Amino acid sequence: MHPLRQSALLVASLVGLWLVLALPARWVGGLAGIEGLTWAIGLCLLPGLMVLVVAGLVPNLATGPQAILLSTSVRMLMVLAGVLVIRAARPELGFREFFAWLIISYLAALAIESYFLVRQRQMVVANPTAGQN
Repeated sequence: MHPLRQSALLVASLVGLWLVLALPARWVGGLAGIEGLTWAIGLCLLPGLMVLVVAGLVPNLATGPQAILLSTSVRMLMVLAGVLVIRAARPELGFREFFAWLIISYLAALAIESYFLVRQRQMVVANPTAGQN
């Protein structure tokens, strides 16, 4: 699958997740819950897009278990950095307003991204000449 298509599906999935979680976020945290949900989805979207594009550009990188380890590490470091920035800028966003939604969106984005990487690996194993010019 082309990296742009994978990226579009990741964006669509996370926008769908935002739509599903928007009402519960509003109930639990009010407008701050919606803000926290939006920050959480954004924090998980950026590293996911980055990893999918890099995996598409360098197919040999995405053919082993190290691809999932790398994607998990990149996601974790970027989300951690983002959390530190958001906590400094918006300290009033607590667990109900931000961190609960971050955990859910982190796991969802990681599952979607891992699915794409595993599927890409299966396609390379099934057709070893794919991606070679």
